[in-house]
Amino acid sequence: MNPIKILVVEDEVIVAEDIAGRLKKLGYTVTAMVVSGEEALEKVAEERPDLVLMDIVLKGDMDGVTAAEKIRAKVDVPTVFLTAYADEKTLQRAKLTNPFGYIIKPFQQHDLRVAIEIALHRHEIEAKMRESLKASEAIRESVEEKSHRQNQYISMAAHELRNPLNAILISAELLELDRARSSDESQVKTLRLVHSATQKMNQLIDDMLFVGKVEAGKLKCNPFPINLVEFCQDLLAQLQLGNEAKHKLTFIPSDVTSAILDQQLLHCIISNLIVNAIKYSPNGGEVSLELQYSQTGDGNKEPIFCLSPECLFRNSQVTNINSPSLIIRIRDEGMGIPETEVGKIFEMFYRCKNTEKIKGNGLGLTIVKKAVDLQGGAIGCESKMGIGTTFTVVLPYVALSSKSHR
Repeated sequence: MNPIKILVVEDEVIVAEDIAGRLKKLGYTVTAMVVSGEEALEKVAEERPDLVLMDIVLKGDMDGVTAAEKIRAKVDVPTVFLTAYADEKTLQRAKLTNPFGYIIKPFQQHDLRVAIEIALHRHEIEAKMRESLKASEAIRESVEEKSHRQNQYISMAAHELRNPLNAILISAELLELDRARSSDESQVKTLRLVHSATQKMNQLIDDMLFVGKVEAGKLKCNPFPINLVEFCQDLLAQLQLGNEAKHKLTFIPSDVTSAILDQQLLHCIISNLIVNAIKYSPNGGEVSLELQYSQTGDGNKEPIFCLSPECLFRNSQVTNINSPSLIIRIRDEGMGIPETEVGKIFEMFYRCKNTEKIKGNGLGLTIVKKAVDLQGGAIGCESKMGIGTTFTVVLPYVALSSKSHR
């Protein structure tokens, strides 16, 4: 344990040397002996003592009380006053500096030790209390922020649910009003509207539940062996069924055939990105899904685009990949993302300004980002307005065998 360092502020040299001698006998270290308040301020800044023994009455323009006030304003060092005499006004001023003790001259060595130890103990307790209060305040702010965020999410979700709910209510009223006179075709059309609105509500609820589970730490990554080629081909076939042939969905395989990944999370990533690619390519075109294997040190210098907290904007190259990676690229020929909005696309309910006429809830990319994060991966995008967008996902790659990527 390091010895306690004490600064002695006393303008009577003989008294100061006597105090220093007693302190050394008690096992303390005297950092310096100074005779004025100005010198005390300098030494406190230089030496950072654990305690200051301060005579109230000092020669010069600054007495001990003023010096203690200035020290307290700059450094968290306890002060114990030394005094042989002082008027009532001075003592009242001394109290305002919140001193940690008084020693009346002349004093016994035992009194000196007791005053110092009590002062140090009180200072330690107060420091711990301040830290505890600071931690409590941080927790309170965190809880308030979380509560605010949850309220914001609920408000946004309520807003998003209102449209399909209104569609269902209006459709129900139409069916009720036209029950006798409407044609079968009209009723079928209305029922389709109800069905579509219900599907949107269910999707929004599923998406919110997914995000909620991730933020609550209730959703974990559970990797299992996956045949990547079959997985991607089946997924594209399913998405192509509801595509009305406006878009050509293309799978570009590589020498990667299988890996150990979380199938649910992988499905979330690829399906959401492809659905977005289709949705924001209103004029049709090709949407491609490409797999690639990256081995550290294999000479592959193609940039990997990352929107992790360290690389928040597009076209940031990540060069410190220290393990084999599976790279998934999804390209479209759609409307593109405005450059000023690329950094916001993973925020909950965020939708770019150029997508106002296209229906959506702004949760797809949030889900993709969280699914990527759960697997320890990275995601980013390149986009040019009117030309298209490429999302690149990098996931840690674990092969089933040494032949899996050859």
